[in-house]
Amino acid sequence: MNEFLEQFLIESRELVSQGNDDLLALEEHPEDRERLDSAFRAFHTLKGGAGIVDFSAMARALHAAEDGLSAVRSGSVPVTAALIDLCLACLDQVSAWIDQTQTSGDIPGDADGQAEDLVRRFTELGSRAAAASPSPADATLASIQAVSGLTALGNQIVEAQKLLIAAHPPDPACLASAVRVAINVMRSHRMDAEDLEIRLGAHLSAGDATAVAKAIDTFLSDSGPRPAQEHVAAPSQAAETTLRIDVARIDALVRLTGELTVAKNAVGHTARQALAIGDGAHLAAALKNQHLLLERLVADLQQSVFSLRVLPLSHAFQRFTRHVREMAVAMGKPARLIIEGGATEADKTIVEAISEPLLHLLRNALDHGIEAPAERAARGKPAIATLRLRATRVSDRVMIEVEDDGGGIDVARVRAVARSKGILSDAALAAMSDEEALELIFAPGFSTSSVVTDVSGRGVGMDVVRSTVERLGGRVSVSSRPHRGATVKLALPFTAMMTRVLTVEAGGQVFGVPLESVIETIRVPRASVVPVGATQAIAVRNRTVPVIHLGEALGGAQVDGTKEATILVVSVGGELGGLEVERLGERLDVMLKPPEGLLTGVPGIDGTTLLGDGRVLIVLDLHEIFGDDVSPP
Repeated sequence: MNEFLEQFLIESRELVSQGNDDLLALEEHPEDRERLDSAFRAFHTLKGGAGIVDFSAMARALHAAEDGLSAVRSGSVPVTAALIDLCLACLDQVSAWIDQTQTSGDIPGDADGQAEDLVRRFTELGSRAAAASPSPADATLASIQAVSGLTALGNQIVEAQKLLIAAHPPDPACLASAVRVAINVMRSHRMDAEDLEIRLGAHLSAGDATAVAKAIDTFLSDSGPRPAQEHVAAPSQAAETTLRIDVARIDALVRLTGELTVAKNAVGHTARQALAIGDGAHLAAALKNQHLLLERLVADLQQSVFSLRVLPLSHAFQRFTRHVREMAVAMGKPARLIIEGGATEADKTIVEAISEPLLHLLRNALDHGIEAPAERAARGKPAIATLRLRATRVSDRVMIEVEDDGGGIDVARVRAVARSKGILSDAALAAMSDEEALELIFAPGFSTSSVVTDVSGRGVGMDVVRSTVERLGGRVSVSSRPHRGATVKLALPFTAMMTRVLTVEAGGQVFGVPLESVIETIRVPRASVVPVGATQAIAVRNRTVPVIHLGEALGGAQVDGTKEATILVVSVGGELGGLEVERLGERLDVMLKPPEGLLTGVPGIDGTTLLGDGRVLIVLDLHEIFGDDVSPP
C-alpha cells in the first residue's frame, strides 16, 4: 500500500465519523447552518481525497451526496429524513470501501456497481424533490413545508384553533368551524386526517371541547414517527492500526528515556564502586537509593508509553447515536441517546473491545427497558425516552454507565424465568435478595423475552457483556428502580497492557492469579473441605463454594500434610469458586505476553511474564480452569 493511500484511509475514517455526527445533529436541528456546512465539507473533502488516490467510484457516490446537501444549502429543498438516510447510507458504503481497501491494500474492484446504485438513488430523490416543488403562487407556503408533520406556520394555525375551542366550549358551531380549519391545515401538509374526522364525530356531537383538543394532540403526536428502516445491524469496523499522537507525549517519552539512561549509568557506577571499595553496607544503601530512582523512572516511562495508546471513549461512543436512532424507529419507541464524558480516555484495546458490550446494553435497554409509547403516556412520562451513556475516570479505573428511564427490571419475572429454565432451585431463589436476583440476567441463555427478534430474545447479550468485561479485567453491576429505569455499570481498567496479579505456589511452582478476580483469601480447617458430588466444596457465609486444588488441577499431586487449607475465593463469570494453593506470595504489576512456544494453546494460561529473579511466571485464566465448577453469587 503506497503512502498516499495509507494517509487517505486514516483521514477518511475521521471524515466519515464527522459526517455521521453532523448528519444526525442536522436531523435533530434542521436549521443548524453550521452543522449543514460541516457535513458538506466532510463529503467534499472525502471526494477530493478519493480523487487524489484515483478512487473514482467513491468520488462519484460522494459527488451525488454533495449535490443533495448543496441543494439544501441553497434553500432549494429542506432537510428531509430521506436525504439524511441516503447520506448516512453513502457513508456506510464509504466505510465498507475503506475496510476493504485496508484489508487488500488496493481499491475494491466491485465498487463501480455500488457507486452507481447510490448515484441512482440520489438522482431519484432529487427528481421527487423537483416534482414536489411549488408553483410560484405557493412558493411562500411550500418553502416552510416539511415532508411530514406540521410546519411552524401550520402549527400556529392549529394552536389558534385549539385556543378558540378552549375559549368557547359550549358553542357547537365554533367547535365544528375550528375542527374544519385544523383538518384542512393538516390536509394541506399531506397528512391523512380521515381517521381524525371519524374520531371527532362523537366529541362534536357531545360538544366536548376537551376531548376534541386531546384527539387533535394525539393525532399529531402519532403522525410524527417515520417508517421503520430495513436494516439496524451495526456495520462492521476493522480494528484501526494507526494512532495520531500528541507531540507533547513523544517529548515526555524522550525526556524519560534520557533520565532512565542516567539512572542506568548510576547503577553501573555504584556496582564498580562496590567492587573497588568492598563496603557491603555502603553498597546496599547506594543500590537501594538508585533502585528507588530507577523504579520511579520506569513507572513514569510505562505511564508515558501507555498514554501513547489511549483514545477518548467518544471513539466508541459516537457510533451509538445512529444505532439508537435506527433501533428506536424500528421498534416504534421514540428515544434519544445522551452521551456524557466522551472525552474520558482509556487504552486503545479497552476502547475497541467495549463497543460490542455497550451495543448489547443499549439494545437491551430499548427492547426490554423502554416502554411502548402508550404505556409511557399512561405513566406520565415524556413521549421520547432517554438513554444515557456516561463515562468517568476514577483513580486507575474507567467507569461506564448505561442508564435508561424505562420501566426497570421486573425482579419477579427474573425469578420466574430462572426457575423455569432450571438455572437455580426454588430454595436458592427464595434465599436471594432482589439485588442478587438481578445478577441472574447475566447467566448464559437467560432472557425474559418470549419472542426472538432481530434485536434480542436469544439470551446471549448480557452474557457477552459480562464475559467480555471480565476478560478485560473489569466488573459489571446492575441496579433497577421500578417504573423509573435501570442502570448497568462497567468498571474497567485504564489499560489492558498492565495486569495486577497475586502470586501463589502450588505443586512446587509459582503462578499468578489476576487480582481483580480475587474476592478474599481464607484459611479453613482441612476437614471443612468436603466432597460434594464429583468435586469438593466449602461453606463461606452460608454459601456452598466449589473448591479446586490448583496443584492437582495442573497435573501435580495434592498435598494434604497441613492442618489448614489456604483458599482464594474468586469470582468467575459473576459466580464464586475456591482455589486451594499451598502458599500465598506477593502482589505485582506485570505486563503480560501471550503464551509462546510449548505453552501455546495450553488451556488455563492467560499469559506469561518474568519475575525479578528471572523465572517465568504463568498467569492463570480462571475461566478455563473452573469451567462450570462455580457457584452462583
